[in-house]
Amino acid sequence: MGELLSGCELGINTISKMAKGTDILTQNFARIADYLDCSVDYLLGRTDKPEVNR
Repeated sequence: MGELLSGCELGINTISKMAKGTDILTQNFARIADYLDCSVDYLLGRTDKPEVNR
């Protein structure tokens, strides 16, 4: 988790807020998706395909 946070330049409070549903900044989701090389829809559970549409 620490590596993910560091790679995305996010703090632990951001992840905690996202888990609680109180932080829904698209920029934060995009950073995590880019870091994990998957789509934001995959992170949100809207698809089971992690591929990014390019």
